[in-house]
Order: sequence, then C-alpha cells, then structure tokens
Amino acid sequence: MSGVHTQIFAAEQPATLTAVLVHGASDHSGRYAHVIEKLNASGISVITGDLPGFGRSAGLHGHIDRFDQYLDAVEQWVQQAKAQGGTTGHVILIGHSMGGLVVLRFLQERGHDHPQLVKAVLSSPLLRVAVEIPPWKRTIAKMLDRLLPKLRMPSGIDTEFLSRTPDVVAAYAQDPLCGGVVSARWYQEIVRASESARNRAGKVGVPILLMQAGQDRLVAPEEAEPFFQKVPDRENSRFIHYPQCYHELFNEPEREEIMREMIEWVAKP
Repeated sequence: MSGVHTQIFAAEQPATLTAVLVHGASDHSGRYAHVIEKLNASGISVITGDLPGFGRSAGLHGHIDRFDQYLDAVEQWVQQAKAQGGTTGHVILIGHSMGGLVVLRFLQERGHDHPQLVKAVLSSPLLRVAVEIPPWKRTIAKMLDRLLPKLRMPSGIDTEFLSRTPDVVAAYAQDPLCGGVVSARWYQEIVRASESARNRAGKVGVPILLMQAGQDRLVAPEEAEPFFQKVPDRENSRFIHYPQCYHELFNEPEREEIMREMIEWVAKP
C-alpha cells in the first residue's frame, strides 16, 4: 500500500515473535518508542508505522474514504512481520485506542488468512466514543458524510485526559503530528466500525489481552468487559482493569507495571 509510513525495529537477538503495533486516532507511531524498546529488550521485533491520514503517512490529514484503508495498512505490516519471522515466526497485534479497534476489525475480517497470528493486545480499545453525541449532531454528521465527506473539524480530543503524567500531555500538545482535525467521513466510519466490532466479538479468533483504563474519558470504558465476555477463547485471554488510569495506559505513571504485564502475557506459551 503506497504512502503508508512504516518502520521495522528488530530485536537484538533473532526473534521468533514479531509485534505489529497500531497507534490511535490523531496519534502517530513515534510516540511509542518506549513501548518498542521494552518489546525489543524482551526479544520481540516490532513493525509499526502511521495509519493513512495520520502522522507521516500520505493522505488528507484526519480523513479516510473507508475504514478498510486502515485494515490494508495493517495487512501490509502483517505481511512484513511474517517475512521477518520466517516459517517458524509468530505474529501478534498490539493496538491502542482506535488502533485497538483497527486490530479487532482486522482479526474479525482477515485473521483467518494469517495462521501466524497468535495473540492480540488491546489498550483502551475504541469500542464506543465516551462522549454521547446529541441526536441532532448525529443527523448532521450523517448528512455531511454523504454531501461533504472531506469536511474536517477539530478532533475534540481533550488532552487533559490523555494521561496523568503532565509531561506526556504537554508533549502531545506541542507535537505537530498529533491532534488536529478529522473529517465527517472519518467519524462515520469510526461509528460504523465500532458497532461492527461490538457485534462480531465471536469472530475474534485468537486470545486477547484487553487492558482498559478505568478513568477513560475518550473511549467508553464500560464497553470493554462486556465485549471481553463474548470473545471465544476466554480461557487463554485476559482482561485487566486499571481503575485509576487515564486513556493512554502506556503513558501513565504505572506504565512500567502495565508494560511488564503485557509482555509477560505475550511471551507466555
């Protein structure tokens, strides 16, 4: 897929496990260097990049014509991960926020095409936006989706609730690749994709680690556990609720513990 920013971070030792890391909305892969460092140090190679319309990837910022453009980007990264791991390598997916939604939809729609995919990690996945949209605004959004799909508006992300770490909030606000605008079509595609993800929980064909921030104001935290209860392989899956945490679990004061729990679960045979 042309125009998709991609980076490969190989573990120091030859790895039999490669992680595909998918960032969130109004976000970019460069903000996950500390997560990648921990994975590499644990012998896990990482392939990541910026989704279409975000970060360093091509396309109108904050816009997609269809949600499948995100799945196509992940498809490219998964294919690279499979090549990286060779015939004996396994692949895992890690998605934060909207990236978690992208991972879920990829597993539900394309997971059966990739037997090398063995696990997935979801950090505060976007199963529903936290803020309830008034009916009149939803009606206008649907009209704009049809008539002016590329019309862009402020993303509305309240940076105060990204993390309880002030330096993280300040860095996000100053990062030219973060925040900004999203289009009417982007919003409607997210609404449609999140509904599909919730309705197709039974099609997630691999064990998942679902980690949910309890004080999340950006995605609806109450959707996480009911979704988890519907996935097929709960015996090998795990749900962790962090009651005190804000949205970006990998950037919270407890991030060392959170990343340790993630890597321990990922590395478990």
